[in-house]
Amino acid sequence: MSSQQVDGLASSSQIPATDSANYVRDYKPIPEETQQILTEFGLPFGFLDSDSDLSDVPSDDGISDHDAFLHAVIQPPVLGETSVRPAEGIPRTPLKSALTVDSDVPFVMTLRPRPPKVSPYFPKPLIDPDSCLPFPSIDAPTFGLVQEQLAHDPFRLLIATIFLNRTRGGVALPVLFRVFDHFPTVHDVSTADSSKMVSMIHSLGFQNERARKCIDLAKTWLAHPPTKGRRYRRLHYPRKMDGKDVGREECIGDDEDDTRVAWEIAHLPGVGPYSLDSWRIFCRDELRGLAKDWKGNGAASADFEPEWKSVLPQDKELRAYLTWMWLKEGWVWDRHTGERKRASEKMMRAARRGGVAQEQNGNFVLEMSPVKNVANGLTAWS
Repeated sequence: MSSQQVDGLASSSQIPATDSANYVRDYKPIPEETQQILTEFGLPFGFLDSDSDLSDVPSDDGISDHDAFLHAVIQPPVLGETSVRPAEGIPRTPLKSALTVDSDVPFVMTLRPRPPKVSPYFPKPLIDPDSCLPFPSIDAPTFGLVQEQLAHDPFRLLIATIFLNRTRGGVALPVLFRVFDHFPTVHDVSTADSSKMVSMIHSLGFQNERARKCIDLAKTWLAHPPTKGRRYRRLHYPRKMDGKDVGREECIGDDEDDTRVAWEIAHLPGVGPYSLDSWRIFCRDELRGLAKDWKGNGAASADFEPEWKSVLPQDKELRAYLTWMWLKEGWVWDRHTGERKRASEKMMRAARRGGVAQEQNGNFVLEMSPVKNVANGLTAWS
């Protein structure tokens, strides 16, 4: 190879003496246009070469140093455009060409979670409305349960519990009384057309099951009505394992020496814990001839203890009712254990005033602060 020309592109006079050997050994052809540019700027031809093994790694903006230099040097400036060199240390916005997209990876847009909107004018209530019930004065004659109206008609009371199960009273009671008007007697319910009853109670949900339970209850009531001295088992009521020692079809009497747990209506279809609790509170004493009503009026003995005092119901409204009944006698009742303690004077004043009871840990607590009118027309607790 001639020292005057290498592939007709460069002469030895253009190559620095100190780099001549290395340059010829590692020589890479350089286009003439690039040679002219390097000569114009007074740069050696080896300026474009590097001994680093990282020369093929792209820079942060996705363009190799070699291509970046040529792009900056060769590309002619646009007429009328002012070029400003960014200051050292100031990050630059990456070019679109640097944003590589993998076609095999699906694009997923990540939305930034937004904080919930909380209005300062409508704050969250401090008390859950679902945990509260109206609490009438203990001087009032009734609490307001439909069971109080039906206490002397146990068949209708049981039908009411079927309608009220898993349904609010405001929805169930209008339908219940329409059914009573259409089927006024036990015999009418037992011979009712199932499709007719289903259509009447359709708005309550579970209409097929409710209709079947009502009709079967009426048929069994006529064949084997609840009778004093005839008790049947209800497994695991009111406590777990209760009724295990009573046969499935066995009927036991009222022998005082027989301590097994059984109930006069447990043989009726459709009777669950809610129905049993309601019937025990409002009807059992009258059936057994121990009193004229559930309150103990006309009791046969002076030491008579009403049945409602031994019931620990799971239903929220029945718990509120028994809380009210115990307060009428001056006691604060614990629905978990049945234990009670004397109510304070402050509690009794609140109970006579009435208001709203809030459920806390399964027990109803009566708000004891009196309500008063304030200047803005609203009400506040004093």
